[in-house]
Amino acid sequence: MLGIFFYFENRIAYKLRRFVYDMGFWTIVNKVIGESDIVVFVLDARMPEMSWNDEIDRIITRKKKILVVVFNKIDLISAEELNRLKIKHKGAFFVSGINNIGLKDLKTGLLIQGKRMGLFLPRIGVVGYPNVGKSAIINALAHRSRAKVSAKSGTTRGVQYIKVGDLKILDSPGVVPYEDKEVKLGLLAAKNPEKLRNPEKVAVNVISLFLEQNVEALEKFYNIKVSEDPYDIFTDIGKKRGFLAKGGVVDERRTAITIVRDWQRGKIKL
Repeated sequence: MLGIFFYFENRIAYKLRRFVYDMGFWTIVNKVIGESDIVVFVLDARMPEMSWNDEIDRIITRKKKILVVVFNKIDLISAEELNRLKIKHKGAFFVSGINNIGLKDLKTGLLIQGKRMGLFLPRIGVVGYPNVGKSAIINALAHRSRAKVSAKSGTTRGVQYIKVGDLKILDSPGVVPYEDKEVKLGLLAAKNPEKLRNPEKVAVNVISLFLEQNVEALEKFYNIKVSEDPYDIFTDIGKKRGFLAKGGVVDERRTAITIVRDWQRGKIKL
């Protein structure tokens, strides 16, 4: 009976911590959007719908701010997929913060929008999920490293003010809404693979993405011949990498963490 009591006590404490954590993020995002003249919403070009956040969109609309949508990591998708995105999302910007692609157009676009609003030094809020590349974009715009960049999620803390030429950029931590599912967080690199409760499920979802969009890339990167079953491919990758437990059984967790890490770090390109 005492064990059951401690179980529920721990669950309540966990949910309370999560609530405080999420409210802290939303408080900062509200502050950034509220203080901005223009809000740059950074999305992952590999998963445009998944990296969109309706709550951020509602806050921007409610506060009557100018929204600029930026698709980052275009170096990790095919030319065909990039073309489809451009057709579907006219008016958006398509960049690679790491490889400095499209940043000049983005900066020019923000300056033009600021002039249209009659602003001498427009304040630009940068929001989006962790690890979509907000800090890399800011650094590329600034031509020097002013915002921290890390492969681990949640690097940026609080609000940072960064002057970039005739722009004033307010960087914010990524937003992880409480209701988001673990697979989404893993795919978006918003949660490190070692911290996932079920990295195997995320890894299988990564494989499924490649089965739908780029089978050849999956085969070439892992040096395997794929089948139609994502789980069979998953075990083949484990065998190919030599991730075996006792009895020659594939070490599923090690295999899963490797696949998710390869995806999150952009080693395997869609």
